[in-house]
Amino acid sequence: MAPQVYDKVSPDGWHLNLQIKNEVVNSVPNLAAAANSREAFVTATATATATGGGNPIQDSLFILGYQLGCQSDVSAGLVMGGTGGVAGSAGVPSGVGGTIGAAGFLETIVQPGVIVDLPMTNMALSPGNTASLGVDNLHIKADACGGDVNIRSYAYLRISTAASHFSYAIYGDPIKI
Repeated sequence: MAPQVYDKVSPDGWHLNLQIKNEVVNSVPNLAAAANSREAFVTATATATATGGGNPIQDSLFILGYQLGCQSDVSAGLVMGGTGGVAGSAGVPSGVGGTIGAAGFLETIVQPGVIVDLPMTNMALSPGNTASLGVDNLHIKADACGGDVNIRSYAYLRISTAASHFSYAIYGDPIKI
């Protein structure tokens, strides 16, 4: 996957640099062989640096993860049902008669797709205002998804100073699994 770089200056004058690099998404056949499940193994490295700044960073959180998008949610499952009946009549002079009937149905509830965040790892910025996160060959799965399943990496950085509280994000390219 292509490396991603995000540079920004915070209101407090912090020069922020977020990067996602060395990303590999290995889509594999679903272990359960289920038609509505997808699997992949992911590898990525994310870094964050903050330099300059007028007010010291008092709190921070850096997160590396994946967003997963499921085209259609079919988690309600499949419902089968049916009805049957017997009716009869007797009369003079026509005699005796009857009917037998049956009807069945197959139903599923298809809901609009969903997008979920899958945080993989996190940490605060170090005393030198840097952080590095990595995942190597970690498993991602999506169950009860009808249609395509796409994922994209993300790195979120939240910083707090005495004067401000801001969050920043960088995203990788979406890829079908």
